[in-house]
Amino acid sequence: MTDLALRPRSSTELVDASFQVFRRTPVQFIVAAALVYVPWLVIQLVFDLEIQSDQLPDFDVLGINLLAGIVVYVILGGVIALLARDAYFDQPPDVARAFRTVGARVLPLLGVSLVVLVTTFIALIFLILPALYPLSRFFCARQAVVLERAGVGTALSRSSTLSSGLKGHVLSTLLLAGLVTFAILLGTTLVGGLIPSRVVVRTLLTIVTVCVKPFFSIAETLLYYDARIRKEAFDIEYMAGAEAALTSAPSAAV
Repeated sequence: MTDLALRPRSSTELVDASFQVFRRTPVQFIVAAALVYVPWLVIQLVFDLEIQSDQLPDFDVLGINLLAGIVVYVILGGVIALLARDAYFDQPPDVARAFRTVGARVLPLLGVSLVVLVTTFIALIFLILPALYPLSRFFCARQAVVLERAGVGTALSRSSTLSSGLKGHVLSTLLLAGLVTFAILLGTTLVGGLIPSRVVVRTLLTIVTVCVKPFFSIAETLLYYDARIRKEAFDIEYMAGAEAALTSAPSAAV
């Protein structure tokens, strides 16, 4: 029996709840990830866009992979946030509807994602550890775009407000969820190193990625709701307003 009642959770409880949300409708999460990753796998194999660790980097290939990585990050993150919301609130997830919603919101999604990536990159170059600050401050900007229909500036401001006073909690949750994801992908990569066929290795990595990557975005989405529960009494708001609370940002904290 799962425990997904609306309440404040610790980092470890949020990670556990993310597993529970994934187990509620695993097929929808996997299908959504496959619809993003499998076409990219086919493109990589057909046009030989894989980066070889034993060769000098091809900057054209690096640029294409970077651009594709951003597109995958933007689209999949938005889609999984919508599916995670539905699963979390025990509503039937709709993959097609989630993609349509993300398609309509792709420009602000791309905008907030680029802002977060650029500010994190700049902080990483000049300040090293403070690169964690923009990650924690803008942790739910994508969720604000797709779940609250916010624009770029509003979404960034919204995330800043929700992360205020909770940055340690946000970072510990993201790092824990990231470590779980990284450990699984690293293990798969090590196993793949024993397989001589490049096609088999890429296919194996894609299969595992499709099954694992949704987990991190689920954790981000539950963390977004956790911050709203802590700062805005979202649990009370939801019980009072039911589904209306899912798509509207509160005018003020309760």
